[in-house]
Amino acid sequence: MKLIKIEANAIQVTWPYVKEFIEKPLKVSQGEYNLFDIYYCLIHGQLDLWVGVDSSKGILGIMVSQVIYYPQYKALNIMLVGTEPNTIKLWLDYSWNKETSPILKYAKENNIKRIEGWTRDGWSKHLKNYGFKKYRTVLTKEI
Repeated sequence: MKLIKIEANAIQVTWPYVKEFIEKPLKVSQGEYNLFDIYYCLIHGQLDLWVGVDSSKGILGIMVSQVIYYPQYKALNIMLVGTEPNTIKLWLDYSWNKETSPILKYAKENNIKRIEGWTRDGWSKHLKNYGFKKYRTVLTKEI
């Protein structure tokens, strides 16, 4: 598997191949973004698209990230992850391997101190194996 960061000027040609992967996590979100919002932010460089590709199986999934500029440091927020069924272990092993991870390389090159993301509880059991720890829980109430 390879994880490739897609540049903003290539989003338009990549979009038809990744759109369904982006729709998956949006369906379980609370409506912060819709599909058009993600597309707009990607083509304008406000968000970054990462695509996981296997030479024999094609696209295995996507990740959408955003650099957050806190007053004291920068963080990389993992906003959306959408994968093919039963590929999460392969995806995670490659994405967070200290020697080969393009995400970690990107973070180091851009002086990013922390990687963070709001996730559903199911992700916690997978991500703890890659050095992630629970920092907080977000509860919401509609008004």
